[in-house]
Amino acid sequence: MEGIQGLRRQTLAPVQRAVPAEAKRAAAPARTDSFQSVLTEAERAEQAARTPELPNFAKMTDRQKLSALATLHDATDYSGMTDAEKYKLMNDRFEAAFPELRAYEAEVIGRDSAHYFGSGQMAARTVKGTGPLIRAEQARQWNSQGLTDIGKLHREAYYPGMTDGQAAQAIAKRQNGGGFAGQAGVLQELKLCGLGDQKEIQGALTLIRAKLVQWARGARYLENPPILETDNAAQETEVYARAVGDRIRSGGATDWGALERKLEENQEDWDQKLADGCSQYVQSVIDGLIDEIVRGEKQDGPSAPAEEPAEGEGADSASQA
Repeated sequence: MEGIQGLRRQTLAPVQRAVPAEAKRAAAPARTDSFQSVLTEAERAEQAARTPELPNFAKMTDRQKLSALATLHDATDYSGMTDAEKYKLMNDRFEAAFPELRAYEAEVIGRDSAHYFGSGQMAARTVKGTGPLIRAEQARQWNSQGLTDIGKLHREAYYPGMTDGQAAQAIAKRQNGGGFAGQAGVLQELKLCGLGDQKEIQGALTLIRAKLVQWARGARYLENPPILETDNAAQETEVYARAVGDRIRSGGATDWGALERKLEENQEDWDQKLADGCSQYVQSVIDGLIDEIVRGEKQDGPSAPAEEPAEGEGADSASQA
């Protein structure tokens, strides 16, 4: 036994090989982290190992996606994470499941969204569709972790240390999806972060939805509010298809042959030139909002520093005083 213990106490001299200085510098990582930060990275790596992997959302219906998101959340250990990290993990999952998440939040799209009204009547009929269900699950997850002031957490999670102008420009780049859904995403995220003229943002979002509904219904004029028929599921699906630039979307119980014929019938009402004109107008609103934020930031910024006095000038002024 003593022999084994003595063997354990022995310290073997490390075997070193001659390595050129350049190779040593290339191989050795730069030591820029403190012990505490290295410990934090190790803890985060352990946290990541305990975080469930994302499923294949592409093969799921909207309601299956929401069920999977709920399961992921309930199986996640959020201990040791900041509020911003918790929020970002939750939001990243929602964006993975719903690439047009902000357009859903803005109620621009949503196959059976709250924009449904009773057929032939003006009284609103509350329908728990994709948009409202997304918001309900988001609220459940946020509340379970005590997350409040979501706009502030969103800024901290995705645009840390940025000025309002920098954040607005970054939002336009991050929400780079095409079509009306992408534009709605930029507007909704600006709204979420409290950036820009909120009334103008909401007006542009309402215009997008109203225009999509007009085309889906084959109406001659914009309607306020934009009403879809409860008994015509193809209309909401067409709104989605037009918003994201798709002809049809597979899945669910929709009669896709009927939808394809519907799209063909409404092709004249769609009128690509009118659609492009509307999209260009909405883009001009977005560009104007961002430019205004950046300009306001420059105007409110610190004034230019005063020129330094020439050598000896300061001393002379002081002596005269």
